[in-house]
Amino acid sequence: MKLLFLTRHAKSSWDDPSLDDHDRPLNPRGRRNAPEMGARLAAWTNRPKAIVSSSALRAKTTALLMAEQLPHSPPVIIKNDVYTEDWETLVRVVERFDDEKDSVMLVGHNPAFNEFLSHIPFEIDNLPTCGIAVITLHSDSWSNWSVADKHVLFLDYPKRLNF
Repeated sequence: MKLLFLTRHAKSSWDDPSLDDHDRPLNPRGRRNAPEMGARLAAWTNRPKAIVSSSALRAKTTALLMAEQLPHSPPVIIKNDVYTEDWETLVRVVERFDDEKDSVMLVGHNPAFNEFLSHIPFEIDNLPTCGIAVITLHSDSWSNWSVADKHVLFLDYPKRLNF
C-alpha cells in the first residue's frame, strides 16, 4: 500500500500584478498556513517520506515550510512537470515515484488537483489552498496508479478546525 498526500500550495500573493504566475510568492496567510498544516501532518504515524513539488515559487515555499515541521524533514524534490493544469500529467508524475517511498507528498495546483481527485473518484468542488487529500493506493508500486484501487482516506485544510 502507498499513501499520496496531494497538497495544494498555500495562499499566494497577488500584490504584484507584473509577476509571472510561476513567480508569485505566498501571502502572509499562506506563510502561516503551510507550517500549521505541516505540524498537523507531523502528528500522523505515516508521514511523507519525500515531497515532490511544482517548480512554482508558491508551491516550493509551501513544500519547504511543511517539510520543516515534519520529523526528519523529508527531501523536497522540485519537478517542472508538476506545474501543470493537466491532471494526466500528474498521474505520470505519480507513476514514476520511487517504490522505496511508501508515502509521498505532491505539492501543486488547481485545476489539475481537482480533476485528479475526481478520477479517484472523490467529489470535491475545490481543494482549498493548503488543503491535503490523503489517498491510499492499494498496490506495492506507484506505477500501478492508473489500474489499482485507490480512495481518499482523509481531507484536511487550514479552515477545517476554525470555528
